[in-house]
Amino acid sequence: MKKKWQLLVGVCLFSTTSFSQFIVKNVHFETTGVSNQGKVAGYESWAGPYSIWTPETQGVVVINGLAPGNGVGGQAKFSNDGTYLCATSQGVIGPEMSRYNALTNTWAALGSLGFAIDNTFSGGYTISGDGTTVAGNAWADTTGGYAYTHAIAWNQANGIIDLGTLFFGKSTRANAMNNDASVIVGWQDFNGPWKSAVWRKNIAGTYDANEYLLIDPAGSASDEFNQLGECTAISGDGSWIGGQGDFATNGNPWLWNATNGYIDLGNLSPTGTGYVAGINENGTIAVGRIQQGPWDPELPFIWTPTNGIQNFNDYVTNTLGLNTGTKRIYSANCMSEDGFYVAGYGVDTVSFDYFTYRVSMGTVGMAEMSIEEMKISPNPANSIVEIANLGEGKIEISNVEGKIIFSSQVVGSIELNVSNFESGVYHVNYIDAGTQLMTRSTFMKVD
Repeated sequence: MKKKWQLLVGVCLFSTTSFSQFIVKNVHFETTGVSNQGKVAGYESWAGPYSIWTPETQGVVVINGLAPGNGVGGQAKFSNDGTYLCATSQGVIGPEMSRYNALTNTWAALGSLGFAIDNTFSGGYTISGDGTTVAGNAWADTTGGYAYTHAIAWNQANGIIDLGTLFFGKSTRANAMNNDASVIVGWQDFNGPWKSAVWRKNIAGTYDANEYLLIDPAGSASDEFNQLGECTAISGDGSWIGGQGDFATNGNPWLWNATNGYIDLGNLSPTGTGYVAGINENGTIAVGRIQQGPWDPELPFIWTPTNGIQNFNDYVTNTLGLNTGTKRIYSANCMSEDGFYVAGYGVDTVSFDYFTYRVSMGTVGMAEMSIEEMKISPNPANSIVEIANLGEGKIEISNVEGKIIFSSQVVGSIELNVSNFESGVYHVNYIDAGTQLMTRSTFMKVD
């Protein structure tokens, strides 16, 4: 039987096998992104600056930028290695889509289409996994009675790319993109309901006109009951797209890929409307939330091909074996690309105070792997650590800041002298040479 432990408000226990945690910050920190290193981006106040929360240390670093509010839009999301984030910051002419460099602690405004409403020019909503491309939307025209936006993308080679719209005077926006920026997804407006939009990179390095995703590929592309709703997430490999439920899907969140077509994820509420907030690298996990009604609490969900849609509270308690006490999770706002971390907010059922959480899901992100689970001993350790039950592959050890401090090829097991490591928590990633699948665990260094 796998051991599962919890970490709650800074009190921690560590396992030598599956490593699951529930870490809480007792404030409503609106989470917008979580990195593969476990850092959480978000903001505490409407129109306030962005911050990065490191759950293991409870440290919060204010990185500025412009959080949503006062006419500014955007979301802070991480590149896979945590080096870059997208969002909106103050440019020379006003708020613009931007990229943050965590190594230099600086924002770079990336540009717009030259139009502004309320002095806001553009907003950043997504970044590629490799950090090279940022996308969002920009005001496209403010004359002749029109005020609408176009989805835009930026990269170093092409600068600002206008992704356009299918209908003059109707808005579009980019919400998510895959690791290499070959696929960007978002929404297209026509007569009110936001519908799916998918832009694919062409050989010129720009993007073809957006297309709708259809419930029935043989049906009409102009039938709004056959068009899937707004695209809100995409897998790292670009093969899976997830989105918002609307009248076409009875409010149910959905997934789509070229092989399987439209997949109805179901619902947790007979009257709820849901959306997919995150998909892992290969589409084997999706998370999101269901809005039941204006006065009812939101319902967070996790979906897997084997078990379908489940309330994330039940998953955390029953599958991960974590005790959340009186705290009830209300949302699953974001998931790391590797499927290891989920973050969002909730409410304490006794104090009724808001809290922010991050769940580390142990090996749930690798649930269908056949690799034997690694063993770390002793744990905690102060000198020599043995990492066993490995095949032939590569091992990486990083600290809570995400910095890789050890990397080596291994066969079977490895002994590592950690006596010079600083006290604290360390993540261990093993990538199998044959399957390219990853398993992860954690150990603590003590003096």
